[in-house]
Amino acid sequence: MKYLDTARRQRGVALLVALMILVIVSLMGITAMKTSMFSSKISTGTQVDAMSFEGAESAVEDAFGYLYTMSSAELQPFLNGQVMQRCLTASGVSLSACQNNDRMDSRGLVRAGSRTRQKGMQSVSGGQVSMTGSGSMIVDYTFEIMGDSEIEQFEVDDHHLQQALKRGMVASSDFNNIGQE
Repeated sequence: MKYLDTARRQRGVALLVALMILVIVSLMGITAMKTSMFSSKISTGTQVDAMSFEGAESAVEDAFGYLYTMSSAELQPFLNGQVMQRCLTASGVSLSACQNNDRMDSRGLVRAGSRTRQKGMQSVSGGQVSMTGSGSMIVDYTFEIMGDSEIEQFEVDDHHLQQALKRGMVASSDFNNIGQE
């Protein structure tokens, strides 16, 4: 009889031990799941930040490349305060400010563009002598290029400001009348 009582008590203890192990394993599973979800959110945030950064940098690089292909004649509108806007799209580059539906990536997340404006000019040493007799001189234009990138779904944006020099010709009268550094 004593043996049966002991066996019954042990079966009850075994049930309690099994339930405690089940609770501990469940808590460990929930903790692992929460940790995994947190890690996923961190990696998504890191990826979105990198995409926004790269979008702004791509916009600045595109503006640099285009600026350096411009002739002296094409630089003249900048003397009157013109701002060059460019928008990077999946199909190419738009020569205007980005609209709401303009996206540069295949997933349609990143909107990136640039604004370029002239910030002054400085004569190049020895550039005052004109071979053409037209009263032109060689100057280094100073430009500011602002690259902007935005990912609306995650409320992330990036702005990169760069300066650039571009050598070109300018009429002596324009040089004397327009902002110099």
